[in-house]
Parts: sequence; structure tokens; C-alpha cells
Amino acid sequence: MILVYIVYLSLMMFGLSWSIIQNLSNTDNSTTYETLRPEVAVVDRDGGAGSEFADSLRKFLAKDCDLVDVGTTSQDLQTAAASNYADLIVIIPERYVDDLAAAFASDSAVPELQTVTSFTGAYGSLAKLQVEDFLNLTRMTALADAASSGSSVSVASLNAAAGSVIADLSGNADAYPQIAIAEDPAGTDDREANGRYAFQTMMNMGAYPMVAAMFTITAMTMGSFSGASVRRRMYASPQRTGSMLFQQFACCGLFGVLVSLFYLALALALPVAVGLPITGVDPRGFLLCALTMVAYSLTAAASGFMVSMIAVNSVAINAIANVYGLVIMFTSGMAFPVDLMPKVMIVIGKCTPGWWFCRSISAAMNSEGTVSVSNWFPGIALVLLFGVAFIALGLALSQMRRLRPNLAAPASTQLAEV
Repeated sequence: MILVYIVYLSLMMFGLSWSIIQNLSNTDNSTTYETLRPEVAVVDRDGGAGSEFADSLRKFLAKDCDLVDVGTTSQDLQTAAASNYADLIVIIPERYVDDLAAAFASDSAVPELQTVTSFTGAYGSLAKLQVEDFLNLTRMTALADAASSGSSVSVASLNAAAGSVIADLSGNADAYPQIAIAEDPAGTDDREANGRYAFQTMMNMGAYPMVAAMFTITAMTMGSFSGASVRRRMYASPQRTGSMLFQQFACCGLFGVLVSLFYLALALALPVAVGLPITGVDPRGFLLCALTMVAYSLTAAASGFMVSMIAVNSVAINAIANVYGLVIMFTSGMAFPVDLMPKVMIVIGKCTPGWWFCRSISAAMNSEGTVSVSNWFPGIALVLLFGVAFIALGLALSQMRRLRPNLAAPASTQLAEV
């Protein structure tokens, strides 16, 4: 029972907030920049002398693009274009290198490559600019070589110029400069704010598992002492009944403090697991959150103490705990933003300790990173008042049960087994 309510239920609730924390980590790119590489396919239909030119084009594009194979037939190309398999498909037509060499030699219009650009983004258009850069560099290199040698541009010299472009760029460290990101002082603040918000989210997510766990454990633990025979022995002992009840509740409350520390550790561990810093969590705010969680666990234990005085069975205890926890979950602002909640849910939420628990967490860990003790104290005070009210009702129910006639000795004689 303890394993189910404390471990599995808490991990389930915190798992629901895992996607929120991951989004906070992934969307924060104020200090880093990672460029996306377009996927490009180069289809060589020239063959022969054009193969060397196509290889040089692939090597040029491989620096900033991911090369993919889409086939060479018309059906393959149509399928790749329709399925958006590549951001850019470059088709080198037949005799393209011959026509390109002739155009360079005669200073006429340059033949164009056949291209198919993706319809879902601009990465294909950016890759097409790189293809045009390769053609311009090859043209300038081929014309410079032809001018220095006094010959005209040929297919062989064009392939040599394309290879020379690749060789020159490969040996030049400045040819592909890395983008330098200036350090943004606000970037660290953004990540710290995300880490602080992640911690606050995890703390709020503990409202449901905490009340369900401590309610059930306290009610079932103290309910085990409510049997008729057990109560008769307790009432017959020289120790006062109130003192025994206090000791039982103190043990459950101490266990609640340990559960609070477990939830605090989870609330800190999950943001760290996705790479968010916890340096934005103010130590004073963390201390107030810890006190709020401890007070909330004691209040949850007090509600279980109250129900244990009714002497209900374990099935009813589990049902009451889950219904009570779900009411807190959906009315405290834990599952939904308060702005989206109808007024009737807000009114119901204010009648439960879960609402004031979430308000205290928000006051101790707000978006600006400041700690508002004046806003935190009323919430925690109301949480504790709920606990006092639950204990008072529990003691009243206990007193009523002591006055019930069924606690008297049975009318028939029962033989004791020796």
C-alpha cells in the first residue's frame, strides 16, 4: 500500500509534468544556436565526364547538408517530391557539363540545373543558394585557369576547376566559419527562470499524491486500533486515550515529513535531469516551499485521522482518499490555470487545503524569483487551520464512539482460549 501511494502515484503525477519540463529545456536557446542541416539529393543523369562534376558538387554540399539517395528513375523522383523526402533535389541533365563548358568558353547563357524544392520549408531554398555558390566558384576558377594558360574552357578543365574549388575550401579553415554566439546576460536568467518554474510545477504536482498517500496511510494505520477488542484494551489501560491518539498521530506525522522530503528531492531532481539549472531557486523560497510541503503533509495526515475515527473499512478509505485527492487536483489550480477555471471550481477549491497549498508555493516561488512572505503566510496558516479542524473533528468523533453502547462488554459469555 505504501509503495503504491507514495512511489507509484507520485511518479505518475511527476511523469505528467515531464513533458512540460522537457519543453522548458528544449525551447530555451538563448545562449546556444544549432543550425538545421537540409537534406539534399544530387541525381547525376550526365554520366561519364559529368560524374566527376557531380562528385565535386556532393562534396561541396556535404559541409552544410545531409546527402540522401532518392533514386534515378522518373518514378523515384516523383515519389520523393510528393512525399517531401528531401528538402532539395538537384538533377544534372544529360550533357550538362559539356554545355556548361561551352557556355563558359563562349560567354553565353549558362545552362540551369533542374531542381525540386520542398514545399514545407525554406531549407531547400537555402541549399539551392549553396548550389549556385558552387557554380559561381567553379566558373571563376575555370575562367581564371583558362586565362592563365591561354586555352579555352573544356570539360576536363571544368572538372579540374570543380575539384580545385573543393580542395581550396577543404584546406581553408575560414571557408566554413562557425557562427559565434555572443553571451547574453539575460540568457542565464531565462534558464534560471525556467528551472524555477519547473521546480514550482513539480511542487504543485505533489498536491494530489501527498494527500492521497498520507490520507490513506494515516486512516488505515490508526483505523487498525479502532476495533472493538483493541479499543477495550486501550480504554482499560492506565494510559490516557488522548495521549495514545497523539502518539499514533505523531508517528503518522513523522512519516509525512519523510514523504515531504521525498517529494522535495523529486522536485529538484527532475529539472536537473533535463539540464535546467536550479540556481534560480532562492534558498529562502526553497525553505518556505519545504515548510509548506511539511504543513500540507500534516494536514493530509489530519484528514486521515478524522476519517479513521469513523471506523470505515479499507475499501471506503481508498475511495474517499482518491475522490478527495481528485477534488483537490482539479480545483486547486494544480491541473489547470486559475484563469481557465470556472468560478464554481474556484469556490470549491478555496474550501480545500490544496488551493492554499498551491497559493503558498506560488508566493514562495513566483515568476520574478522574489519571495513574498506576506503572501505566503496566510496560505500556510489556512493549511494548518484545516489540519487543526480535521483533528478537532476527529477527537469529537472519537469521544462520540467512546460513549457508544456497543463498546460495553457483550451480553453473552465468551470463553477465552488458553
